[in-house]
Amino acid sequence: MNREDVTSLYTMEELLSIVGELAEKYTSKESSSVTYEKASQLMEAVIYCIAHFESRDNLLRTQALPMARDAYRIGYENVIRKVKDTQKRYNELINFFDDFGNRNYRDTVEKALLGFFLYYNPLFAPMENIITMDYPVFGLDMSLEGIDIIAEYIDAIWEEQQYLRKFPRNYVIGELRCFHPKYENEFFNLREVLDGVC
Repeated sequence: MNREDVTSLYTMEELLSIVGELAEKYTSKESSSVTYEKASQLMEAVIYCIAHFESRDNLLRTQALPMARDAYRIGYENVIRKVKDTQKRYNELINFFDDFGNRNYRDTVEKALLGFFLYYNPLFAPMENIITMDYPVFGLDMSLEGIDIIAEYIDAIWEEQQYLRKFPRNYVIGELRCFHPKYENEFFNLREVLDGVC
C-alpha cells in the first residue's frame, strides 16, 4: 500500500483521530495541542505506518477494509519488525565488514548506520532516514524512506561485501590505489572501481 492508497481509503477524520492520540503521547498526555509542523509530521507517521499494513493479504482474508486504527497498529508493528530484522542483518554485516581503508565507507557503515538504529523513532517519525548515506551504492530506490531505504541500503552493502570478498584484500587495495593514490579519503563506490580496469 502506498501513501495515496492510505489517503484514498481512509477519511481525514479517521487519520486525525490517530494523530491526536500520537500528539498526546508526544506531549506525555500534558496536552493534545502541538504545532502545525509537528501535527504534519505525526500525520506523515500515521500514513507511513498504515502504508506498511499488509493490505492485500489481510483484505483477501477478511474481505473488508480494517478500521484506520487497526491498520495503523498492524502497520506500526510491521515497521517495528522490519527495524528488528534490519538491525539483525546489520549486526551480521558488521561481523565481516571490511572498509579496505576507505574512511567514508567505514564511517558510513560503522558510525552512521549504527546512529540510525540508535536514534530512529518509529513512533513519531518512522519516515525519516536520519542519516545521509554518504557511501554511494547502486540500484537504491531513492523514493523509499525510513527503515525501508535503510534496509535496502544495508542489503546493497551486504551484496557489495560478498562481491569484494571474492578477491584477496591486497588486490582490492592495489586496484583502489591504482584508481586514486589517496583512495582512502575519496567518496566513490569500491565495487565500481574494482569492476573497471586501471
